Formats: sequence, C-alpha cells, structure tokens
Amino acid sequence: MPESRKRPGHPYHKPADIPTRQRVKGRIIWALLLGILGLLLSFSAGGVNYKIIIPSTLAGVFIGYFIGKKMEKKV
Repeated sequence: MPESRKRPGHPYHKPADIPTRQRVKGRIIWALLLGILGLLLSFSAGGVNYKIIIPSTLAGVFIGYFIGKKMEKKV
C-alpha cells in the first residue's frame, strides 16, 4: 500500500462567525477615529500650528490602522 494513505487528514477549519466584509472595516474605522482624535488633541494643544497638527494626525491614523488590524486577527 502506498505511504500517502497513512497521512493524517486536514484539520477542520470552522467558518468565521463575522463576514469578511464586516471584519475589514475595523482598520478603517479605528484609523479614522484615532486620526480625528489626534487632530482634535493637537489643535487644542497647539492651536493652528500645522507643524504639530499634521504629524499628530498621521500618527493617530497609523496607530488606529494597526489597532484595527490587530483587532481583526483576534476574531
């Protein structure tokens, strides 16, 4: 008998409870929320100073993106 018949079968992969379309939105939502939060905090702290507003907003967007990405992998 060939050896390939002695191999164990593939493990069962349970389908996800949350649809793919709904899971992908986590990155976008968190990026927007933390971007707006960074914008508001930098505007209230530094006034109309674009050297402070732009980097803090971008930092908020990047941090929110990675938080959303991490959240999607846990589901």
